[in-house]
Amino acid sequence: MITLDSKPLANFPLVRSRSIEEVSDAIGRVYARPVLTTAPGAKTLDATFNNCRLRHVEIAYAAFGAAVTLDFPASGYFSQILPLHGSGELDCGGGAVAMAAGVGAAVTAHAAHVSRFSADYEHLVLRIEARALAEKLEALTGTAIAEPLRLSHETKSGQHAAQLLQHYLPVLVGTVGSARPPFPDWWIAQTEQLVMTLFLFGYRHNYSHLLAREVPDSAPWQVRRAEDYIAAHADREITLEELAAVTGVSAFSLFRSFKKSRGYSPSEFVSRLRAKRGATP
Repeated sequence: MITLDSKPLANFPLVRSRSIEEVSDAIGRVYARPVLTTAPGAKTLDATFNNCRLRHVEIAYAAFGAAVTLDFPASGYFSQILPLHGSGELDCGGGAVAMAAGVGAAVTAHAAHVSRFSADYEHLVLRIEARALAEKLEALTGTAIAEPLRLSHETKSGQHAAQLLQHYLPVLVGTVGSARPPFPDWWIAQTEQLVMTLFLFGYRHNYSHLLAREVPDSAPWQVRRAEDYIAAHADREITLEELAAVTGVSAFSLFRSFKKSRGYSPSEFVSRLRAKRGATP
């Protein structure tokens, strides 16, 4: 079980305020400005919002100290919400989804949504830029993404990848919350690759069929080319998208063939190379 500080990500404060306007403005600077209202008869707002941006991914902690409603406009982010305390509901236009500790929800990009939270509600949020997620999907499938990526209204977080993502989010928050930036570029690249891949495989969307289809294995020469490229550039971040472009196959095919023929993933190969070079006099 993951234990978090009482105010996770306290080393990345965004706002601590009792002012609705101030809190709305602060959220709007990093996400999309909501219409924030307190419930009739609710006690005074006492909001805390902490936010850490990596590159294409952000993680946040929020508590409002009062029963509130947040009406968000469409944004360019997909989100994974993980409640820590209290209860709430999320309405993305397809019906309200109940949320409680350990039972979160995913939010699609480019669609407005309304959130309602109890006074004791606290949550973690993972946000992913829609453009970056679409590029990751193209790299994984080797297919151009013409229509915007959209989550299914029937999306459930019962998929194994979605459960892994929900378990990993507190770990990531705890890691970042106890570290001091700037973070290494290679760590950011690997972390963002992991969370985006888990999100794409964990939730139903209009391109899920591309991830579910059988793909041919990469040729041995393509795996060798990936190895040679990694060895020549191991001193910097290397993305799956980059390896897919170099080898001419989808990242999913390359990843699977790498694991099958070498027994480890491309990212593990990078780590082994760095460790070996670091140990060499």
